[in-house]
Amino acid sequence: MRARLYYDAGLDTPEKIAAREPDELRRYLAEFIERTGFEGIVPLPKELDNLVRAARTLPALVEY
Repeated sequence: MRARLYYDAGLDTPEKIAAREPDELRRYLAEFIERTGFEGIVPLPKELDNLVRAARTLPALVEY
């Protein structure tokens, strides 16, 4: 369900996630859920901290 939330919210690459700060990302996702009626909850701050940290360590393997 989390992957669908991130994808539907436009966060479809690690680079897009890495470019955000966890607090700002949480607000963005909360607004997305509210605006769209997405069936899910906002990820916890610790989850988003880990997600952003992991996304920042991944090497870029695909070029667009």
